[in-house]
Amino acid sequence: MLSKINSYVSLENFKSTLGITSTTDDLIMRNTIEAATRSIESYTNRIFYVTNDTKYFDGARTLWVPDLLTITTLKTDEDGDATFENEFDTTDYFLYGVGLDDTLNRFPKIRIEINPNGDYNSFASGVKKGVEIAGEWGYGDGTAATPYEAVTTLSADVTTTIITTVNVTSVANISVGHTIKIDDEQMYVQSIDTLALTVLRATNGSTAATHTAAATIYVYRYPADISQACLDLSTALYQNRARQGLQSERIGDYEYTIRGAAGRGGAMTEQGMIQSMLNDTIKSYKRMRF
Repeated sequence: MLSKINSYVSLENFKSTLGITSTTDDLIMRNTIEAATRSIESYTNRIFYVTNDTKYFDGARTLWVPDLLTITTLKTDEDGDATFENEFDTTDYFLYGVGLDDTLNRFPKIRIEINPNGDYNSFASGVKKGVEIAGEWGYGDGTAATPYEAVTTLSADVTTTIITTVNVTSVANISVGHTIKIDDEQMYVQSIDTLALTVLRATNGSTAATHTAAATIYVYRYPADISQACLDLSTALYQNRARQGLQSERIGDYEYTIRGAAGRGGAMTEQGMIQSMLNDTIKSYKRMRF
């Protein structure tokens, strides 16, 4: 089953913004950030984390696909018998990002076109579910097929058994709420104790695997606008728990404003607050449903 637990802002960043040092509400705050992350995904109709998956599409000359970062295999079923007999080489197609004028190397990709100089004339045109694409999906950071950066290394081996503790050489650039990548496995960081991470293994379609000491650990990155929107929304949701109807609040040097639609009796609704805040900040990220 695909684990879908991600955060577009870290717990450390959230607490730092609010000037909170106590760990009393860490679980509540982490849950709030995760809820804000899901709200952003629902609002934009896209995910910004990376998932390994195989998807199927109706055959055509031009394929329109959800946010795509890398293709592992692209196969077609030419006769509709559910056997994907043709496997395309990378020279058989072109990948395009958002917008007709985008260059070939923009990410994520949403359109795949036949190379007229390749080996095929179409992607199984006319065949229902005639295209199989295995690869990495998601918006990522909006600039690269590899939206992550190296931050530290393993200090001990990790096995495929249900081990949820990962020992690392440094936690300077890792925080609760980060999604990390070791080899091809993704893990979600739930807590940190000195140089030990408590993680949820095999997230986002990846598979639990053996990792050896000194293996590089990467942290996934997201667009700055998305992280800021998640921070703003998480703050509003956290503070609004006991302040229904709040319009604005200043905490130290940080101020946020709630502009949600009024509900019955003029009371502010949480859904209206979420919709209004996201309309103000990340409307340009909304993806049309198709």
